[in-house]
Amino acid sequence: MGSSSKKKKEKKQDFQKPKLKVGKTRPKNTNATDTSFSAKSIVLKQQSLSESGRDASTLFAHNLSLLSSKNDVQRRDALTYLTTAVAANPDGLPQPVSTVLSKAQPLILDGHSPVRQQLLKLLKVLPKDEIGSLEQTLLYTRAGLTHLSTDIRLTALDVLDWLLETNPHAVMGVAGSWIKTLQTFQNLLSWQNAPTTAPIPTDGKWSSTKSTSNLGSNKLLLHQLNSLSRFLLAGLTREPPDPNAEQRQAAACFPLYQTSAHLLPIKSNPFGHLNLFGAPRDVESEVYEDAEERVNIFVEMKMHSAFRHGVGEVKRTGGEVGRAAAMVERALKLVEVS
Repeated sequence: MGSSSKKKKEKKQDFQKPKLKVGKTRPKNTNATDTSFSAKSIVLKQQSLSESGRDASTLFAHNLSLLSSKNDVQRRDALTYLTTAVAANPDGLPQPVSTVLSKAQPLILDGHSPVRQQLLKLLKVLPKDEIGSLEQTLLYTRAGLTHLSTDIRLTALDVLDWLLETNPHAVMGVAGSWIKTLQTFQNLLSWQNAPTTAPIPTDGKWSSTKSTSNLGSNKLLLHQLNSLSRFLLAGLTREPPDPNAEQRQAAACFPLYQTSAHLLPIKSNPFGHLNLFGAPRDVESEVYEDAEERVNIFVEMKMHSAFRHGVGEVKRTGGEVGRAAAMVERALKLVEVS
């Protein structure tokens, strides 16, 4: 009897609603999960930037790998570390300068402004004589010049200015750098082929079908014109002749004369311009080693007349843009110098 009454009471309690007093919390369920714990920090060993216990070479390589990180803060901090390391010891870097440039150059197209600003600081502290090939850097620069973002275009122009200031001869020695870069500027500024029916007006009136107001902000247009003038000066400036070259050559070859005409050529592929057995000529992708070749192809492709017509129209806007256009016009006059 006792056990049966006990079971009845237990069953009866299952269907009874507990009476709670005011202010009393509801009792926890027996199957409730305890969520009172909290994680203070989660540290991934591979992403730690701690300098303790790591040598300079490992830390340099680690920050170099972080340039491809998806976190913009990590990319910026890695560029900051690399800039400090290169500026402190430019001659004893753990990695070659060409490797640093190859890892950093994709950031020209980075969407975050602090990353691009720190990239420019890194490029300016790199040793000029150890940069190596600039082919990929020019590709990223031309891609940045035609980007939809105005800020990325301005950064690409800064990179182009840095390249021309660092080693203009290396820039001109890259395959396709001369014609493709000029075509990029021509498309950006809408300087198409000059009309053959009507000359450039000189009465100060507008006759262009497209005004400079459609080219973007004045800041971008001003920077484009300044960079274009530097590029033209670097490509069209001829080396001054040496008046004492013949005397030195005669003294070195005495008692022989004009032996240089019978020596093997020092220029690579000296008869390449004949294209006797090669494929059809690709004018845009060729390397033009000296200023004379660059001037000739610049005139042959009728880019000189198009640039003269376009800069003549922009020059009429006056102000800073007009002065920048005058610098481009001054650079174009190098074509006419014999």
